[in-house]
Amino acid sequence: MAKYSGKPGKKTGTPLFVWIIVAVGVLAILGAGSFFGYRILRGPSGTEALPTAREMPSLPRPELPEGPALPESGDMPPLPQGPALPEVEPSEPPQLPEGPALPEAEPAPEPEPEPAGPSGVVYWAGTVHPFQSHIVQPQAGYQYVTALYRVVNKSTATVHVDHHLVAIQYQGQTYYPYVWASGMDAMANRRFLSPVDLAPNSMTEGYVAFQIPLGASGVEPAFSPQGLPAEIEVRRVKMEELPSLAGPAPSRSVR
Repeated sequence: MAKYSGKPGKKTGTPLFVWIIVAVGVLAILGAGSFFGYRILRGPSGTEALPTAREMPSLPRPELPEGPALPESGDMPPLPQGPALPEVEPSEPPQLPEGPALPEAEPAPEPEPEPAGPSGVVYWAGTVHPFQSHIVQPQAGYQYVTALYRVVNKSTATVHVDHHLVAIQYQGQTYYPYVWASGMDAMANRRFLSPVDLAPNSMTEGYVAFQIPLGASGVEPAFSPQGLPAEIEVRRVKMEELPSLAGPAPSRSVR
C-alpha cells in the first residue's frame, strides 16, 4: 500500500499581502494626483474681494460714422400704382317665387267705454193731509196727519226707499211715522210706503201717518235717503213737477 505524508507541500505564486500593499500604494498615488490637479485648476487660495464695477477701468466707446439724413415725408417717392380693378356690372337680384297672400288682419275691437261714475238726481215730492181715525184716537193735544211721498229715481244708482227715511218737521222739531196711525191710514185704502230698492229710471209712492201737535200748520215733509254717493243729488220738487220716467228733469224745485 502507498503511504501519504502529513506535511503540506510547498505553494507556488505571489502571496496575498503583497497584492494588498500594491493596491494601497496605487490608491495613494491616485489621491495625491487628484489633489494637486484640483489646486492647480483652482489657482491661489487668496480671500481678496473682487473689484466693483466703479473700480473697473472704463473702456473707450467706438465712434460710429454718421449716416445720411432721413428724407422728409414730402420727399418720399410715390408708390407705383397697381392695375385698376375690373368694373363689375350690377346684376339684377334673383326673382323669388311669390308666396301665398297673407290673410288680412282683422280690425282691432274698439275699446269698451269706461263705466262712468255715479251721476243723476233723485227727485221726490210730499204733501201733508189731516185725517181722523174712529178706532184709535191721538194723544191729548195731538192730531193725526198723513203724508203722500213720491220718489222718482233719475240717477245711475239704486236708491233704497223706506218709511223710516221720511219725517215731518214743525217748528224745529222732527216727527217720525206713527205706527198705529199708519195702520188706520192703510185701512182707509191709502197704500203704505213699503220698503223698496228703487232701480234707475223708476219710481215709487205711498202714504205715511204722523202724530203732530194739534193745530200745527206749515209743516214740511222730509225725505233723507242713505248710502248714496256724493255725486248724486237729492232734490225736492212740487208734486206736479216730478219728471216722468221718459221726460226731462224739472226746471225748478222746491226746497
